[in-house]
Amino acid sequence: MTRAGPRSRTRGRSALSQALRRANGARRLGLLLLAHLVLTGLIVARLVTLQAVEAEEYRALGERQLVNQVELPAPRGSLLDRDGDVLALTQQAAAVAANPRVLEEAGLDPALVADALAEPLDRSAEELTDRLARTDTSFVYLGRQLPAAVGERVAERNLPGVQVLDEPSRSYPGGGLAAPVLGFSGIDGEGLSGLEQQLDEALRGTPGSLQVERAPTGEAISAAERVQQPAQPGTDVVLTLDRRVQHRTESALEDALEELDAKGGSAVVLDARSAEVLAMASAPGFDQAEIGEVPAERRRNVPVTDAFEPGSAGKIMTFAAALEHGVVEAGDTLQVPAAVEVGGKRFTDPHRSERADLTLAEMIARSSNVGAIELAEELGDEDLHDALEGFGIGEDPGLDFPGVASGALPATDDWWATSRPTIALGQSYSLTLLQLASATQAIVNDGQRTAPTLVRGQVRDGRFEAADEADSTRAVDPEAAAELARLLTAVVEEGTGQHAAVEGYTVGGKTGTAQKPRPDARGYEPGAYRGVFTGFAPASDPALVVAVMLDEPSPHWGGESAAPVFAEITEAALTARGIAPDDDAPETQDGSQDVPEVRGEVEATEEGPPEETTPEDAPSQDAPPDEDDDATAGG
Repeated sequence: MTRAGPRSRTRGRSALSQALRRANGARRLGLLLLAHLVLTGLIVARLVTLQAVEAEEYRALGERQLVNQVELPAPRGSLLDRDGDVLALTQQAAAVAANPRVLEEAGLDPALVADALAEPLDRSAEELTDRLARTDTSFVYLGRQLPAAVGERVAERNLPGVQVLDEPSRSYPGGGLAAPVLGFSGIDGEGLSGLEQQLDEALRGTPGSLQVERAPTGEAISAAERVQQPAQPGTDVVLTLDRRVQHRTESALEDALEELDAKGGSAVVLDARSAEVLAMASAPGFDQAEIGEVPAERRRNVPVTDAFEPGSAGKIMTFAAALEHGVVEAGDTLQVPAAVEVGGKRFTDPHRSERADLTLAEMIARSSNVGAIELAEELGDEDLHDALEGFGIGEDPGLDFPGVASGALPATDDWWATSRPTIALGQSYSLTLLQLASATQAIVNDGQRTAPTLVRGQVRDGRFEAADEADSTRAVDPEAAAELARLLTAVVEEGTGQHAAVEGYTVGGKTGTAQKPRPDARGYEPGAYRGVFTGFAPASDPALVVAVMLDEPSPHWGGESAAPVFAEITEAALTARGIAPDDDAPETQDGSQDVPEVRGEVEATEEGPPEETTPEDAPSQDAPPDEDDDATAGG
């Protein structure tokens, strides 16, 4: 047997190694090829997922990163007075916003950007830094409702991630004129009170939209496509208010508060026929520009939201019911005792200790408590209640104003033994000043009570569209209304309301002085009164109804406090509305006799007629009187 030599064995091992190397190389190549195929498959699968399955999601992500969707606020419609003068309008302002994520991605210190914005925005750098450091959001406001000039100064700085947007801002050219009536709107353009809230749907309009493509640094790409949906402005609304009458009414109230040291006051001026509100004022008022500093109680539109007991001013409804039901006729003379006792309580006409023969005109002019109670006794509970209800007491006045009050008229089943006399005298029920003016309007409008209105119509596409005609209901028989309107002139000519006279015009009306109920207990606040006057002019052909209420004036009698304010407002309104003097006006109907009200009676004396009376302890409307009380009710 021949043995292989060493050289032969070496060659054999080399061939094996080479074979193994070739095999390993092929294996590695196969593995590499397999890995390549797997990786390629994964890449293809991911591409399919990105381009087909998740394409919409990533497209939306890219748009959120590079495209800003900005809402374009709609300019609110204007509020105009009856003659087209602007009471509220929208002006262009600026809003400054930022994208904190852009600052973070660009490596910018928020404090540096805040320092550059603090001065033009008039805000502290610390506050702005806190906002700019909020990287959890891509949009923060740095300032809103700014003057356009401020926006221009910010834009000139060309700061990364900071943008200036156009923004509408509400403005009131009258500087607080009719502020409680107009109300105000919020920073986002929504009506928050008053007519701004009531008419918000019409005034607000429809917002638009704007898409802006931005570079990673936050700057807008000017050549990029913008998709814009224009904002649709709100509708202009024409109100019934006359800004001239409104201004004079507010001035008269403010003067009265200062001169009479009253806590507050309110007034309403109505068109005697249409019941359109020509002026509605509350004092003290406020300016919408300072709304953040105004207490909530001062924002109320008092003639609509606050109910009170009218005192003797409410007797107009008692007398109207007595005439309508035939309890008394205009020319009648009645024997009126000096006092009457009902339900254990004694009611009087002060300064008169004996029975007197009084005509109905004298009874009304002197605001006789006992006479009104005697008529109410003849009427009975149901007829008296129904009469007040017919004048709208206890019912929604139909104005649709935010916070409107209906007053309170208790059902006859809830009346106490003394409810009939106190209600006849204008106590133990409540109404708003607007309701009192509305009742007066019914008397001078042939007994027809028309719902007061504040809106004349809207302006659409440059054309005026009138509002629907106001509802109207019969409050009292036309003949009774006409007789009462005629008799009410005696109140101003020779009775408790002589300070309500207006030179050159016949005036009719009724004074009232009512104690204020305690807010948290039965009975009335000692020494706390409201002075009231409601009336109309010219009495020969009524054009205006004016009602005034003063809260705790001094003197508190309605004939001395509210009546002179009525005269000032009425004279200004007659002039502003171009209503000519009437031929029937007395030569000297100017209050020169200086006759004070004296708590229920107006009987001439050496010192002048006494004043009306108000109850010292008259029962509240939600509690029975004490059996041993001796109340002098009325007012």
